[in-house]
Amino acid sequence: MSILNLNAEIVYVFINLAILLLLMKKFLFGPVTKMLDERSKEIADTIDGANAKMDQAEKSRQEYEAQLLNAKKEAQDIVDAAKKRGQQEYEAQLAKARDDIARMQADAQKQAQADRDAMLEGARQEIAMLALLAASKVSQQKMNSQADRELVNAFLAEVEETA
Repeated sequence: MSILNLNAEIVYVFINLAILLLLMKKFLFGPVTKMLDERSKEIADTIDGANAKMDQAEKSRQEYEAQLLNAKKEAQDIVDAAKKRGQQEYEAQLAKARDDIARMQADAQKQAQADRDAMLEGARQEIAMLALLAASKVSQQKMNSQADRELVNAFLAEVEETA
């Protein structure tokens, strides 16, 4: 019986080990494995979340850089447009000043010509009166008729043409 006893004890130990293994599997390994799986899933989710946040941060950085470049370009465009408007305004003011100067010069020339013509006309009238006076002294008559004046004016015109 000792073989049986030994065999029974071995069987009894195996049965105890099997029951212990089943109990450990159900109450120890199952929850521990489940806890490890959950923890592994949480870690994977955290890593995925971190990667998503990194991707979002990279995307935000790229958008920020694009906006910064766009803002720099817009600022340069505004500066260029302001320079262009300033240059156009400068050229317009310069052209206006040149036009004003040309107009003033033309007005001055017209005024000088008008003054010259008035002076010449006054001199012509004075010379005509002197000529009439001299002619009347020479002829001892009074010369004041329209025909006499026309004669003197024609004489003065002829003198101007030859001079």
